[in-house]
Amino acid sequence: MRLGTVLLVSPKTSFGRDLQRTYAGGLGTVCKDEDFLLPPLDLMRLAGVLREDADDIAIADEEVTGVVPSVEPGTTVICHVSLPSLLEDAERLATFRAQGARCYAYTSIRSPAQWRTLFERGGCEGVLLPESISFARAALAGDHTVPGLVTPDSLLDPRHHQPAFGDLAAEPLPARDLVDHTPYMFPPIARTGITSINGSFGCPYPCRFYCPYPLSEGRKIRTYPVERIVAEFRQCAELGITAAVFRDPVFSFHRDRTLELCQALKAADTGVPWWCETRIDRLDEEVVAALVDAGCVGVEVGVESGDPDMQATAVRKRLNLDTVRKFHAVARKAGLKLVFLFLIGLPRETRMSIRRTFDFILELGLADTEFNLSVITPYPGTELHQIAVDKGWIDGSQNAFTSHNAVMHTDELSIGDLERASRFVDELHAVCKAGPAERAEFQARVHAWSTGDA
Repeated sequence: MRLGTVLLVSPKTSFGRDLQRTYAGGLGTVCKDEDFLLPPLDLMRLAGVLREDADDIAIADEEVTGVVPSVEPGTTVICHVSLPSLLEDAERLATFRAQGARCYAYTSIRSPAQWRTLFERGGCEGVLLPESISFARAALAGDHTVPGLVTPDSLLDPRHHQPAFGDLAAEPLPARDLVDHTPYMFPPIARTGITSINGSFGCPYPCRFYCPYPLSEGRKIRTYPVERIVAEFRQCAELGITAAVFRDPVFSFHRDRTLELCQALKAADTGVPWWCETRIDRLDEEVVAALVDAGCVGVEVGVESGDPDMQATAVRKRLNLDTVRKFHAVARKAGLKLVFLFLIGLPRETRMSIRRTFDFILELGLADTEFNLSVITPYPGTELHQIAVDKGWIDGSQNAFTSHNAVMHTDELSIGDLERASRFVDELHAVCKAGPAERAEFQARVHAWSTGDA
């Protein structure tokens, strides 16, 4: 079956360019005052799969281009839907539906309540989940049995929460040629012309208690063949793309494969630098050296908390802070840029543990660009979300689920506590650029707050 005209859309929303749809396991985050912008990788992957059966195919990132397209009746439209912008995205789907399009939502959200909104308010025929990308041609041709396709009749099918993924080795290259990459940027490596890329999917770690990546991508690590990733780098070089940001949850999970990939990228010599995200306990000096040698400019690593008690009890990474200190020294010696990812507001978090996280950041001497500190978000589908619902902790509306807004309290922290901590985070970024006196004054105020004296 020919698909006719296909339009894949990242809709314009009130969040503007601050909405990063590929973050938070594809649920989307809103990153205010940050100047990075990633291209619509999932839509490029879908286009790569669908283009063979389409008479005409295009990708529209409405926020970036400023163009809000209209469609002819019979066009198949797939809109990328994020959690904070769900209602706005549903309205955009409804607009296309009113123009006579066949409408589908693409999303990483795994919650029947949100899917129902897309059917009832967006008027879409189906919801495509991440595992549907391999089977997208069959799904759009009318096969409702393929993995990752949700219809009104299969809304409550438990298979949608235990995804079956297709063969990554058989997936065509993303259709990067359909997107002008010039506006996209990731300042640690390039301020224009960057792309995003996946080498693997999935995360088996117990941080799935609060992290949405295992929810959307599964718990099993699935990898593209090394030669396929090298082919993507060659594609990027041919298109004039300046750098690549890997979106893998745990880039270096398989140590031997990581070393093999680094050797292959070095040999390919495409001149495309790259960035990745991984875990500290999946990096050692040899791997760090191999990353740098292969063109890796920097890595993001999750730490979550700078409080030893939180690491031992609440944070599911179970990191020894001395391990973090050692890794920090190794990476700096190797010339590898770093961004440490911290999180405040988990159950068992207190004012004192938040203070210790701030102190740890200052102890490491991190620059204001070398850390990101998010507020806990109870993402639908995670165990934390169910606990938060049962305990009545959730205070914020869904469009505030941005990872930077305080949307839930806990037995230990009020919404006011988390809002105050968020303001301290903003100050901390400024303090990291200031002198010793300003740092000491900041720490004194945080210490007074942590003990209830302010």
